[in-house]
Amino acid sequence: MHDIRTEFSSTSQPAPHKRAPGSVTNRSVISNRPWCLPGVDNRLPQARRFRDLCKQFAEEAGGIDHLSEAEKAQVRQAAMLTLRAEALQTSQVLGELVDGDEAIRLSSEIRRLLDNMTSKASARKVEAGSTSDLRNYIQAVAR
Repeated sequence: MHDIRTEFSSTSQPAPHKRAPGSVTNRSVISNRPWCLPGVDNRLPQARRFRDLCKQFAEEAGGIDHLSEAEKAQVRQAAMLTLRAEALQTSQVLGELVDGDEAIRLSSEIRRLLDNMTSKASARKVEAGSTSDLRNYIQAVAR
């Protein structure tokens, strides 16, 4: 038999600039689709409601393109808590016993998360507005 093994050398690997670029979709489910959770059938009504809430909360917080990963996690957390609060409300309306403390804690936590997100969005808008105002001022002075 012939020995086909070759010796490894530094030239056997392509130069970094010749390598294929990394795949955009070769990331986790959360990175590719931030409002879809892994291991969840996203066709379920609860999953659709979760995605809808995430999209709405993200828009109120300034749009998904302007959110950091931590803020996206807060959006998901707020959506999950909102789903739970809605389930408790449904149970209450149907006449089932509901833990009042849980409902109060949920509503307080949702309010806190949403206030935090909207205040950051407002701060971003002020920063963006001040930048454009500064540009307008400089252009006006330059004329």
